[in-house]
Amino acid sequence: MNLNRRKLSLALLALPAGCAYQPLAGLRTEAVAAPDQTVGMRPPALGQRWTYRKYNGYNSALLGTEVQEVVALEPRIRIRIRSDASPAELEEQQQPWGQVLREFAWDGVLNYEQAMPLWPADPRPGSRSVHSTTYRIDNDSFRYWITQHTTVRGWERVALANGPRLALRIEKFIRLQHRDITRTETLRRDTLWLAPEIGRWVAREISGEYRLSTGRGLSWQREDWRRWELASWA
Repeated sequence: MNLNRRKLSLALLALPAGCAYQPLAGLRTEAVAAPDQTVGMRPPALGQRWTYRKYNGYNSALLGTEVQEVVALEPRIRIRIRSDASPAELEEQQQPWGQVLREFAWDGVLNYEQAMPLWPADPRPGSRSVHSTTYRIDNDSFRYWITQHTTVRGWERVALANGPRLALRIEKFIRLQHRDITRTETLRRDTLWLAPEIGRWVAREISGEYRLSTGRGLSWQREDWRRWELASWA
C-alpha cells in the first residue's frame, strides 16, 4: 500500500462512529433514441449563464455552487466562473463556440496553443476524433504536449435534481505532459452530457491518474474526481 492510500485509510478509521465514506453515486442515465430532428447548438450571447452544483467524487461532498456566465464575445468568447466556496474568479475562453483555448477544470488553468474541442464539430453518435496541441500554465512560458481522444457515445436521458434532461454523452480520454517532472505519465477522463438547447452540458465528470517517480520506484496516484450537475440556466 502506498503512503497516500495508507494515510487515507487511517483517516477513515478515525472518523466518528456512524460516519461513512461514500463515493459519489453514478449519474442515473438511460440510453434513448436520437431526436427526430437535428438539434442545433444554442449560440453564445452576453448574459447567458449556467448554475452548477460541484461535487467531490470520492466522498460525495458538495464543494460549492458555481455560476458560469458569458461576459464577452470578441475577440474570444469569455465565460466567467464564480463559486460561493471561493472569492477567486476563473475564466474559460473559447473561439469559436465549443473550441476551448483556456480551461479551468483540472489542477491548473490550461492555455492551449490551438483550440481543443469541448464538444466535437461532428456530434453524431459514434463519431471519433483525435486532437493534439501544446499548452501553457499561467506565468509559465514552457509548453507541454497534450493529446485528446473524443468519442460521441449517443443520446441519454439524465436524471437531475431539477428533472430529467436529454443530452448527448461525449467521452474524452486525455494523455498529457504534466508540469510536475516527477510524473512519468498522466491520464485523464472527461465525460460531458451536452444539451444543445442550453449551449452547455447538464453534467460533467472528470477524473484521472498519474504514475509518480519516487526514490522507491514508480507508483500510480489518483487525481481529483469532480462532477458538475446543472441546477438552472438562463
